[in-house]
Amino acid sequence: MSDNKQTPRNAGVRQNRNNVAVNERAAFDNLGLTKRNAEYMYRFNKALERTKLTPERKSEAVQAMVNELIEGQKSGKTGKNTYGDIDARVKLVVEGPQKPTSLFGGPDYWPNMIYNALTFFMIFNLMFGLIYFFSPKMMTTSQPVGITAITVSALVAGFALPVMPRVFDPKIKHRYNGWMRTLLVVLVFVVWMVLFFSAQLLPPVINPVLQPKPSIALGLISIAIMLWMRRRYNIRGGLLG
Repeated sequence: MSDNKQTPRNAGVRQNRNNVAVNERAAFDNLGLTKRNAEYMYRFNKALERTKLTPERKSEAVQAMVNELIEGQKSGKTGKNTYGDIDARVKLVVEGPQKPTSLFGGPDYWPNMIYNALTFFMIFNLMFGLIYFFSPKMMTTSQPVGITAITVSALVAGFALPVMPRVFDPKIKHRYNGWMRTLLVVLVFVVWMVLFFSAQLLPPVINPVLQPKPSIALGLISIAIMLWMRRRYNIRGGLLG
């Protein structure tokens, strides 16, 4: 009876593949990268190999990232917090950064602007309408919000909200740094509040307070229009997404 064990089929092929993977991983270890960054670059390189980029462009992209990571390691940076998700990074390398776009540009801006304005218009009208419907005394004991103030607030929100994702989108090449863009967001919020409270100070003849039922009706009509826009246009996000 023989003691020799039969060699599994394709064992040699699997062994060669394992050796190749180990050697590729070790190649990044030997470049001066930390263990975490070497692992990131190994996985990025494997993902990049599955794309249709030319070998030259692949090599350039990998080398540029390695150089940047080696420099960034001095301040504790890692591949993950420098480049983010590997799939997203591969897509950025393959497709390139998006060209600078106007914050208010694009064919989808105006449908999204109207949709977001309707969202706020619906929320305020339903909220105040239901509150005053079940607690009518609040219309006299509190300072109810007029329809003009609601409309102004909804329009400002509609103009601003479609822009916010673009302001911090890492795929877009921005003209200003993160601090300036954050300041812009704060400024928009301040303007929003100033316009809202200014409209609320208008006399009742210009800023009338709706009765509960008309207010609720406007909210329901807004929902119907929003649902129609969802089917008709490319609405990104939103309350009823």
